[in-house]
Amino acid sequence: MSSDNDRNGIQVISRAAAILRCLESEPDGLSLGAIAKRIDLPRSTVQRLVDALAHEELLKVQGAGGVCLGPALMRLASNSHVDIIQQVRPYMEALTERTGETSVLVNRNGTHLMLLHSVVSPQPLRVAPSSGSFLSVYATSGGKALLAKMSDEAVVQLLGPVLEPLTPSTPDLPRLLEQLAEVRDRGYACDSDEHMIGVGAMAVALQTSQGQYALALVGPVWRVEAQHEVFRKALSDTRNAMAGVLSAGLRASPASSI
Repeated sequence: MSSDNDRNGIQVISRAAAILRCLESEPDGLSLGAIAKRIDLPRSTVQRLVDALAHEELLKVQGAGGVCLGPALMRLASNSHVDIIQQVRPYMEALTERTGETSVLVNRNGTHLMLLHSVVSPQPLRVAPSSGSFLSVYATSGGKALLAKMSDEAVVQLLGPVLEPLTPSTPDLPRLLEQLAEVRDRGYACDSDEHMIGVGAMAVALQTSQGQYALALVGPVWRVEAQHEVFRKALSDTRNAMAGVLSAGLRASPASSI
């Protein structure tokens, strides 16, 4: 009897994990029917599992249209990066103080970016993204900084031939590949109105002991463009100051190095 209970418990966990995995690259969510089709389970079974996972905040049900990953799962994901966030935070605070713009730390999750930490600009007109939110990997400076570390073939395999336009300025695939070549050549990435109208950003990739991250400055597009060289220099200085700390996993004071 105990063995049967064990097998049933393992099956429930396996099915719950399948639901979570099929939603990891779907920030807008999927319907119950779509989930059931993807993981080849009866809709009634999916409904029971989704209800249980939503009760624990591992999933979030958004009306009749969609089920997406929930806030508890986002917190767990953020906590897996806690060491990097703790190491980077003082440098981000110094970067925001130096430039006056919001600094953000992001990590790629499939075809999207997860925003892990932000230090918000003190200016009245500012961009204030929230940690745990997902952004497009191909229409953001942070995403392009990370995609540029991949080959063009790997990028095409990841994103597919058609990129969904988020604004009139969102690049299509040929333009994105051109942009990535520019990023590899100059060492930083930009976006202007590509992810959201009125928002601009500049980013650099960070190689750490836990993998690749990106550090970006985000603000009103006109302000970012006007301060292009200032922001480029600030990001470069910050990355250089953090290089030894991130590769060794040790702490150091940013005060004298940025």
